[in-house]
Amino acid sequence: MGMTGWEIENPGENLLSKNDKYLRDFLKKYLLAALSPDGEKLFIIRKYHPALNCSPNDPINPSDGYRICLAYYTYSSYFFFELPTNFNYNMLAVRYDQNIQDLAITISSKEMTRVTNIKEIFSKLESYTPRAEAEKEAAFASLNNEIPLQKKRAPITQTEVRSAVIGVLNNADFDDWWVSQPQKIGFLDDVEMNFTITDYNPNEDENFMDEADETIRNFMSKTLKDREATNAHVYRNCMDFLDAIGYDEADQHLWDIKDPQEIWNYVTPREIYVTREPYEDKGVYLRLTFSCEWEQEHGLQLVFNKSGKLVRVSDDDGHILGWQGHGMITD
Repeated sequence: MGMTGWEIENPGENLLSKNDKYLRDFLKKYLLAALSPDGEKLFIIRKYHPALNCSPNDPINPSDGYRICLAYYTYSSYFFFELPTNFNYNMLAVRYDQNIQDLAITISSKEMTRVTNIKEIFSKLESYTPRAEAEKEAAFASLNNEIPLQKKRAPITQTEVRSAVIGVLNNADFDDWWVSQPQKIGFLDDVEMNFTITDYNPNEDENFMDEADETIRNFMSKTLKDREATNAHVYRNCMDFLDAIGYDEADQHLWDIKDPQEIWNYVTPREIYVTREPYEDKGVYLRLTFSCEWEQEHGLQLVFNKSGKLVRVSDDDGHILGWQGHGMITD
């Protein structure tokens, strides 16, 4: 069986170690992968599940269909871009281009070869907008290694921002992340948790804090009774996952759950994030994330909109709205 491009489980970790043996071996054997000259960025062309962020050969979510995507890894982040599915790709190369002062990415197929860069491919082939095959081919054909015009970002000079609901949030690990003091969460029977506001520049998004306060206020008003209303959705998430992976004796205690309310015995609150959705409706949402016993790798997330309505229950994939409806609640 030939290589698929999914042979390395955590490429970001491999990038942390210079000249990582597994990464070197992978690059020698898989021709549709390339490393930046500084060894800090990895690119891989490979098949993806038609709706999920995994291989179509994934044992939990196998599929007969697929997409072709270009994965882009740094040691701390991961993105992917949809490429034309019907092309026959045969080469991927990355070099530093003095003319654009950035990396130039050469993607070659039997049908056509294009040279592009990170900023251009983000603007033309980001994966959050579903595209028909003809649209993907047209976007790919338009790649010409030009740097799109970028709006200059206003510098962040603040070290704290203030919420009318939860008080002061201090600047965190990134300049546009802000963390509150612990708050009692009625939805979780008064467990104390921090709120983290992410991707917020107070010098650019003037309406954000008003919208964030409305989002936080509606969430903070929730009680255990509101959590009970989500039992069926969380229970279904667990059972769907168990069905997908097949029976394992180690999961018998989860299979034995008959009362959906018992599902909360198998989850542990992790983080609360408030942010603006960047791709679709641009609204402000709250993501409540958990560790859970059934999906130990990706965990669980509940997503609430500004009015406090639960809109998504899914694995914690880092996104607010589900691609092609994944995890979205329609009832």
